[in-house]
Amino acid sequence: MSLLAQGREIDLGATKVRGLLGFLSFKANELVHVDRIAEALWDDVPAEPGKALQTYVSRLRRVLKAAGCPMELTNAHRSYRLDVDQSTVDFHRFRAMIHAGQRARGNGDVAAAAEHFAAALALWDGPPLADLDTYWARRTRETLTTGDFLTAQCALFDTKLSLGDHDFVLTGLPPLLSDHPTDERLATRWIRTLAATDRADEVPVFVREYASRLLEELGVQPPPELIKAARDATTRKPSPPRRPAPPRDTPDFTGRSEILAQMDALLSRTVEVVALDGPPGIGKTTLVRHWAHLRLDRFPHGVLYVDLAGYSDTPLVEPHAVMGVFLAELGVAPTQIPETTNERAALLRDLLSSRSVLVFLDNARDSNHVRPLLEATSPCPTLITSRQRMSGITVRDGVELLSVPALSSTEATALLAKRIGARASADPAGFAKLVELCQGLPLALRIVGEHVAMRPAVPIGELAAELARRLLDAGSHGDDHTTTLRCTFALSYRALRAPEQRLFRLLGLHPGARFSVHAVRALAGTHEVENLLDSLVGAHLIDQEGAGRYTTHDLLHAYATDVAEDEPPESSSRAIRRMFDWYFWSASLARAHLLDNNQTVPALAPAEPVEQMTFASRDEALRWLVTERQNLVGCAYRAAALGYHEHVWRIAACMSILSRRDDPRDLLDLYELGRHAAELLGNNGAAGGCLNNMGVIYVRLNDEENARRCFELAYEAFTKAGDELGLAVFTHNTGFIRLQTGQPVEAVKWLTKSLAMHSRASGERHIANSHRSLGDAYLMLDRSADAKSHYRQSLFASQKIGDLAGQANSLSRLAKLAMAEDQLDDAVTYGNAALEMFDRVQFDEAGTANALLALATAHLRRDEPVTAGTLAREALNRHQENGDVSGQVDALILLGHTLSAAGEHTEAVSTWATGRSLTPASDPRGEVLDELLEAAATRPVPVPRTENTVGGNEVRDARQSVGTAD
Repeated sequence: MSLLAQGREIDLGATKVRGLLGFLSFKANELVHVDRIAEALWDDVPAEPGKALQTYVSRLRRVLKAAGCPMELTNAHRSYRLDVDQSTVDFHRFRAMIHAGQRARGNGDVAAAAEHFAAALALWDGPPLADLDTYWARRTRETLTTGDFLTAQCALFDTKLSLGDHDFVLTGLPPLLSDHPTDERLATRWIRTLAATDRADEVPVFVREYASRLLEELGVQPPPELIKAARDATTRKPSPPRRPAPPRDTPDFTGRSEILAQMDALLSRTVEVVALDGPPGIGKTTLVRHWAHLRLDRFPHGVLYVDLAGYSDTPLVEPHAVMGVFLAELGVAPTQIPETTNERAALLRDLLSSRSVLVFLDNARDSNHVRPLLEATSPCPTLITSRQRMSGITVRDGVELLSVPALSSTEATALLAKRIGARASADPAGFAKLVELCQGLPLALRIVGEHVAMRPAVPIGELAAELARRLLDAGSHGDDHTTTLRCTFALSYRALRAPEQRLFRLLGLHPGARFSVHAVRALAGTHEVENLLDSLVGAHLIDQEGAGRYTTHDLLHAYATDVAEDEPPESSSRAIRRMFDWYFWSASLARAHLLDNNQTVPALAPAEPVEQMTFASRDEALRWLVTERQNLVGCAYRAAALGYHEHVWRIAACMSILSRRDDPRDLLDLYELGRHAAELLGNNGAAGGCLNNMGVIYVRLNDEENARRCFELAYEAFTKAGDELGLAVFTHNTGFIRLQTGQPVEAVKWLTKSLAMHSRASGERHIANSHRSLGDAYLMLDRSADAKSHYRQSLFASQKIGDLAGQANSLSRLAKLAMAEDQLDDAVTYGNAALEMFDRVQFDEAGTANALLALATAHLRRDEPVTAGTLAREALNRHQENGDVSGQVDALILLGHTLSAAGEHTEAVSTWATGRSLTPASDPRGEVLDELLEAAATRPVPVPRTENTVGGNEVRDARQSVGTAD
């Protein structure tokens, strides 16, 4: 036993100290009882081995400390352990290199395998445990020599024979055979070497001498393997054609019927090569294996399969080595396999020309990796799998490409159910969450299935919650710590070039898995990103879903978020700030475009220049806001977490435009976030604006209590800020609440005051809003002339500033007023004009729904219940889609009237009952619905004079008059 430290040999002293170090190094990092150590050091074990060992343990510790060796001798429970890096111990390095050689040989890289075996044997410097001469040491030494050492020697000889290096074997094998004259493995390889070097005539003599030694020394006959090797060496019969077996099929293969049919269709025509690509973990290899087993009858001479290690921790398997493996599988003797790649390719083509074989080239790196193999296997149908889109062989070689998609929800559910079994039905919600987490990725589904199956006592719901936090790292249990999504994704990431890796990291900073090229330019700080994005598309780490728009699998985005931590902090911080600036500026421009610049969000200077979005039309601006809604919300939350509070409340303010179009409930938390950010900045005006916008949403949700609370808090904030516009908006909204609760007289007082305040401090948009609300209040009071005056003034104010949404809302009000005055034709004209204008606006879904209700009421009054019912249903659908509960109540009341007028009394009652379930106690419409339900029980209900009556002709449609203060 020798010890080297810092390039010099350390004097270990006594034999027992050297033996102790040798034994504990052999058992590196393993806790070994003193009795076992004593058996190794002494044939006559001392009566108290623990005490006897203490002296040598102390000496060894002193030596290790003095030499500064990075190892520590620890003890516990009458046992000792040497904590050491196994890569510093020759014996353990030897075993690691042997394993590396075995992996390389399994991958078809015989040359690399030979190098690993030779390097391992170079570490074998004399007999192991040479300082110990105990019975245990002698027995262990013999086991290691005949087991590890000779096994490695045989592996090296085999690889050298495959490579045609006969001289190495002729020189190296005889000395070993002399030292181990009865070892059957060495004898068998010597026979093969004689045959490979045209010395087969020497085989009979060698076999007789070897058999004599066996009988004399061991009393046994030569083993069957040796006799067969001798017979093969002396019998020169041509090898029969072999039928290479396909790789193992997956027992629980699920779905994929569409792409299997595509493979059938392609390979049944003149197409010879199909390359299947897709992201890591999508199941490309499993798919091809399954197809090969389904179609074995087409390939009577078998399947040639190789894992090319294109994405692996092991070196690439080169075409030269693959051709050698294929030739061997087809029955070519090792000595007959040509040395050059061209000769191997020619022989392979010749052999395959007369056979019906399927070639399966799995896990290829790129087109250049497989092109030489395609030339060598050209007579046969070939299937290739790769994570890389292999456009090279498509363009130049005419290969058909198929991209493997994620599993459908039905397929994913079926696959996971097969692994989990009956537990899937025991907790449907938890099981559905597991399926959702995997997003159709087969590898993720298999990892999740294994994770759940190993934990039968844990409820599935709890496992789903756990995996939601750590799915990337799940699966690293048992005997393999690399079967995780993180390890699988890392292979693709490491295969990227440095600029591509950086862009992928930056995508991890983006809040969502969908993004535009403009957002990526902001993140990267450069306009030149499209070529890099193309590379990521080709590597199947992202997908392009439209012009300038990209997406990535949720799990890949989670991985990108993790590797984003590798980006230098300064670079990461600057990228995030550019992204926040770009999203805010773009949202602000889109919002101003939609509101004709009448209500802007305060500007915020970007830290670095960013490319601003431009919008050619209102439609384009709206489309951008709707598309980027989730990313904008995600940016706000990320900005709040990182302390960019100025961005948070501004982004929240920009989003108020969408509260008129879609379900606004997800914006409530965003506005609360904006309020908190504004308060941290001491910006009371911004906090009041966020509170006001929350109140507007609560009005739409028919939650008047929370609406009132938010408006009151907004008033306090506006007062502190001295914000006259905010106070005017609060005054308007207070009047509106009175309108909602059936107090039109009180409403007129507040709304008149708000009109005066807006006239002093605000623009025409707010003035128009106040006029519309006053018109609603006067219509409730049956003061039609006053209502008409305010409606017309609201229309005029909106026309002055080109506010299409305001004009449409005013026209909708005039339609209702016309109905109140029995001018039904005018009501229809106003209603159609309002709808036409709302169609141009697009973002005001609630206003559109209310115009539909006004028009439906007019048709109902004209005794056209079918047309009225169609319009009412469309209005109901729109209110449901944008989460407007109060609007749904209005629509349900009117729809019930159209059903009753059409003679469908049962359906009318059911519709009104649904409306009643949505109406809180404070809402006067609850009484109206109770009356309708009571009346409908005894007789048909007459058509009302106006839409949604409350005790007469009271009109309930002022929701769009709620003021905003962004």
